[in-house]
Amino acid sequence: MWERLIRPRDRERLNIGFEKIESPFFAKSYVRQSLEGYGGPFGLDELKAEFGCYGRDTHNLSEPQKRKMLEAVERGDWLLVLDEPFSPLSRDTSNRYGAITGKRVLESIYQSPQALEKPLQSRVENVQAPRNPVAEKQLHCTFTKPRTLPDGTIDYTDSGGPIPTCAVGDYGTFALLGGNETDSAGNVVLKQIRGERLPAALGTLALGGAAVAAGASCGGLCTAGAVTAGIAGSTLAGLVALLWPSSLGDSSLYTEEQLNTLKQCRTRVRLHVEQQADGALKGYGYNTQKRPDWEMIPVVQFRARGAQQVADFGDGVTLIWTPAVEPSRTSTIPPLEGAPQAPQIWIYPPTERADSILVSPIYPPEYKDFILVFPAGSGVKPLYIVLNVRKTSGRVTGQGEDLDGNWLIGAGSGEGVPVPKDVADALRGREFKSFDSFRVEFWKAASMSAIKNQFISQNLGRMRKGRAPRVHKTQRVGGRLSYELHHLVKVSEGGAVYDLDNIRVNTPRNHIDLHRNE
Repeated sequence: MWERLIRPRDRERLNIGFEKIESPFFAKSYVRQSLEGYGGPFGLDELKAEFGCYGRDTHNLSEPQKRKMLEAVERGDWLLVLDEPFSPLSRDTSNRYGAITGKRVLESIYQSPQALEKPLQSRVENVQAPRNPVAEKQLHCTFTKPRTLPDGTIDYTDSGGPIPTCAVGDYGTFALLGGNETDSAGNVVLKQIRGERLPAALGTLALGGAAVAAGASCGGLCTAGAVTAGIAGSTLAGLVALLWPSSLGDSSLYTEEQLNTLKQCRTRVRLHVEQQADGALKGYGYNTQKRPDWEMIPVVQFRARGAQQVADFGDGVTLIWTPAVEPSRTSTIPPLEGAPQAPQIWIYPPTERADSILVSPIYPPEYKDFILVFPAGSGVKPLYIVLNVRKTSGRVTGQGEDLDGNWLIGAGSGEGVPVPKDVADALRGREFKSFDSFRVEFWKAASMSAIKNQFISQNLGRMRKGRAPRVHKTQRVGGRLSYELHHLVKVSEGGAVYDLDNIRVNTPRNHIDLHRNE
């Protein structure tokens, strides 16, 4: 779902139609909620930067600063893009779009980007708050980009023709790792399937938590461009792709210092890798230039956990890093013996033609990909990582609880809310190959339980399809819009995956706070 603030001059570049733009009158109300500390869309930090308060906590914004930002939204200096605006901009008889702002008819959006550039610049210059050049530079950075683009440029221009299809190597140094054996701790040891020589300082990597088990984790693709590799060896327990940017020193790439301060950042490529049920490896990727809702992904830092360095990717999936004791000129990650042949991976623009080539592709919102930052002084540069792990199978246990009142009213605080007893009764004893498939049946069971009358029709419709109901806007964070399931005892620490008494329902905001305070 799109929830993004943009400048009018960026609308055409991002290929956003006026019908996706919220009326400034309602956009102002939406942004006001965000500035009061209730989450916010992508682009909110850019709006803050224009008024000299980039990175500042919403609770530390002065009332004059908030007022200036809200006035900018109401004037149409900033546009709110939504999938389903409450009051989208209307079309008049001259085929122009406009909207009542409460003060005047919005006119700036029909002007060309060239006409807007000078007035916008003059308004910015009149703001008295101090500017932060480092923060503003960050707004136009990316972690990855095609190496054919010049320094400081992250996008192809319209005059240069369509976005080309190219090999993954045009975006950086690529490596594909996999594993089918576990160590003494039960973690999947990763070995190299394909790619250039890995950094010697990388040491060893292993997948932990929900990555260790049986089950299926593949989607479907075939035909030209999404090459099917030869089949050999055993089924992989985990598959991981790594990508280091190729344009080191490019002024449009994030620095390590910037990444250490970010929770999300932009990438111009997103990859999908998988092993299908027949053992074949397949992979492909998308350039995100034309899809602003695809370009931002989480930044994850390694954290010390005892003697280990662990990156927690959520859903019980962790990456355990053991630094090289005595870094040499060669990598300590060995090749995977008997591995399936690695496929050639192509990066496509998000077009209908690409979809026809890939055939029923899986899209970036479903990917488990991140920017991974290693500890300072490790000698390993940050990298883009995408994981495809076999999910833990198991049988549902647990009794649930008898509940009074509105079930989800407490999902935004504490540990969340327990599973209702009748939902537990419907699921107990059933076997699932993955937590994803369990989650679908969980919400279907909730839609048929005694608490179904507590939901509005739209949310009940989502639940009947196996989707989580939407949370209130005040509990959303970025693209996380729906209720989430949380394990009281982490799966990576021995918590039972399918024990309903180990599961609580949380809002995204509360779920993030729970993990932040661990």
